Amino acid sequence: MVDTLRRRTRGADGALTLFDDVFEVESYLRHQGESFVRRFDANSYLTITRAMDYFDLAAEHDDDLAGAFAGTRTRFCVVSFSSDWLFPTSQARAIARALNRAAANVSFVEITTDKGHDAFLLDEPDFHGALRGFLRGCEEHLERERA
Repeated sequence: MVDTLRRRTRGADGALTLFDDVFEVESYLRHQGESFVRRFDANSYLTITRAMDYFDLAAEHDDDLAGAFAGTRTRFCVVSFSSDWLFPTSQARAIARALNRAAANVSFVEITTDKGHDAFLLDEPDFHGALRGFLRGCEEHLERERA
């Protein structure tokens, strides 16, 4: 396969140009990029990013984050990744503390990883184990309520 990916492709006249695919893998990557662009609207990404950047849950509660959770009956699982620079553990801890102040049912875990912000998208066994444990706890809670 590596040999296939490294095989050079040439135009009809046999010459290579700066803008032609030189290796077959470039053709594959170009196809994947074009496919992504057809499926994804870049303006949607910008809108979602801006919404995340400006979202402030406490703003409508006199800047009291616990107030935003007052009276909730939801079970929360707050997960943080040690190397996440976009949503650092300090922010996750602040959310967990606010949930505690609101007497909410909250679980908090910090996963030590070097995979950064995208750790939740990758194969991260500690994350999967923590999530599995939380969901089992939710299931057991529901079963007790039904009995």
